[in-house]
Amino acid sequence: MRNSNIPSEISWLSFNSCILEEANDKNNALYERIKFLAIHSSNLDEFFRVKINKLLIANSKKKNGLLKQILIEVKRQQNTFGAIWKDNIVPELAYHKIILYEDQNIKKEHLHEIEYYFKSIILSYIQVVNISEQNQKPYFLNNRGLYLLVKLQDKTGHFNYAYLNIPSDKLDRYKQLQNIGESNYIISIDTIIRRCLSFIFPLENVVSCYEIKLNRDENYKISDETSGDLIAQIQAKIEERKSGLSTRFLYDFNMDSETVLVCKKAFKLKDNEMIEGGSHHNLFDLFKFPNPMKPKLQGQNYPALKHLPFENNSSFFEIIDKQNQLIHFPYQSYHYVLQFFNQAAIHKNVTEIKITLYRISSQSLIANALISAAKNGKKVTVFVEVKARFDEYNNLFWSQEMKKAGIKIIHSMPNLKVHAKIALITMKSDSGKYKFYSYLSTGNFNETTANTYSDFGFFTSQEKYTADIKKVFAFLKTKEKGAEIKNILVAGFNMKQKLIALIDTEIANKKAGQEASVLLKVNGIDEEIIISKLIEASRAGVEVTLLVRGICTLLPGIKNISENIKIYRIVDMFLEHARIYRFANAGKEKIYLSSADMLSRNLDRRIEVGFPINDKNHITEINTIIQLQLEDNTKKRTIDSNGLNQQISEKINNPRRSQTETYHWLAIKNKE
Repeated sequence: MRNSNIPSEISWLSFNSCILEEANDKNNALYERIKFLAIHSSNLDEFFRVKINKLLIANSKKKNGLLKQILIEVKRQQNTFGAIWKDNIVPELAYHKIILYEDQNIKKEHLHEIEYYFKSIILSYIQVVNISEQNQKPYFLNNRGLYLLVKLQDKTGHFNYAYLNIPSDKLDRYKQLQNIGESNYIISIDTIIRRCLSFIFPLENVVSCYEIKLNRDENYKISDETSGDLIAQIQAKIEERKSGLSTRFLYDFNMDSETVLVCKKAFKLKDNEMIEGGSHHNLFDLFKFPNPMKPKLQGQNYPALKHLPFENNSSFFEIIDKQNQLIHFPYQSYHYVLQFFNQAAIHKNVTEIKITLYRISSQSLIANALISAAKNGKKVTVFVEVKARFDEYNNLFWSQEMKKAGIKIIHSMPNLKVHAKIALITMKSDSGKYKFYSYLSTGNFNETTANTYSDFGFFTSQEKYTADIKKVFAFLKTKEKGAEIKNILVAGFNMKQKLIALIDTEIANKKAGQEASVLLKVNGIDEEIIISKLIEASRAGVEVTLLVRGICTLLPGIKNISENIKIYRIVDMFLEHARIYRFANAGKEKIYLSSADMLSRNLDRRIEVGFPINDKNHITEINTIIQLQLEDNTKKRTIDSNGLNQQISEKINNPRRSQTETYHWLAIKNKE
């Protein structure tokens, strides 16, 4: 029987390939395409820091074969990236009179400016390390740091090697130079340093110069979270990242074999860690590539729309009491979430605020609102997930700031991450009666990412939600499971079991000749039991539709296995981040919004929350958005039975783009 799944690493690389397709799509604005190149570089960098080490240290034939497959695909994508940059982006920049200095001669008008910047600014951060055969200690490269490896020849004809840092962590990677006529000029600090090497090595001849970087393993695991100081353990693990095992040594493909060998010996590298790249690395710095012609060459601006019920100057709490409220980010403003907490912070009847924080902004307005609430006499309890990868320091900082203000902080849970995005506000009326308000979301409490992540935010005061949310917060406080959670889905409690039961219902309904279908919109699918259940549904004839942005190890369209499963992927200007579970339920449709993907980590090792949507107008809105995505014929890809992305290749007479159509549909609703 044919295998019905593929390795998660290969599926993830397939997703990242879509990012390159967007960078190569000339229908996208020039600086949107540059942004997609930055996203691809950032994604690939994280891939080598998080996902690859277990394969590098493995000895099995199967894992070695997978590693080889991965490296072949990575090389293909790197070559594609280079071709897009060199053959498309740079010439188009030049067409618009934006000249990027790379290998060409620098105009005399810029020579003094570059030399002055190098000697006055860049040189302040440069450290040179000479490589000596007599040195028995391994030389050290900082994780993700950029370096130049320089081959030198002294007056006796002897060759020496040295490396020096490119201070892109201290300075902007790209510098805009003075205009010449109508032309704008940009140069990287890499290129400036290359042009000024004779100043660093005045007594030697520079034979060659190549860029290098090293990724290190950052996928730490705390062996025993039940003993000792968890915060201290996390801080120690973060420090370990700086000197973790190497996972990728990226070097210029032009580097000669002798210099490659010098690097291998000096940095104690293995063959499978050494990967050829371009002449510049860390191209996620393209996020800040200057646009002298801004706003020209940028993507179309989509200012956040109003959510009209919150625009009538009434208290948010009064509005929520009248009807549950559903917000669509980033199409509608995230300011409503901020205002919700700001109003709670000053409302005379609000007595308590509880919230879970997974990833928050470095300049978090929500954290500041919580601090204000505490200073205004409210009881505030915040669960801060200090194990949120790459956000540990930021979360620790804010937990300390909030603790100083008198907020009760709860840190993490042993062997679990709390990924739920929930808040509970308690209000006590003048008569002494208590009322509760909940905010539940598919996305983080982060006003920065809310500008680019597509998510839902849900406000309610209905007891069927608030009663269950109270039970979740009780568990986070006591670590003990209390009364049964009845209406919402909570991973670690009932989510996985409930999802299986909902799919079983669709299978039974199909066999009974009733309406049956499953639609899951998530960021990833790899959970084996859920995949087996979806295959079982497919075999029973249930129509299964999956909208999966990232990893999907399930293969669709395989006869007698997954032939009734269709899988799509949408990559566009906003990051598709919302999770939707929809079940036909014999014509009595059930819809849940959730923080959880169909990944084993989400369903087995995290606390997640999914919540039912029962308001007819909200169901209509969600179904409209789903339909727009299914009808998308410009940014939607079909995943085929080999796990490959298939774009629509035929000429499109009526182009449909779900994200822009969603925005315009919501704008029209505001005018009705």
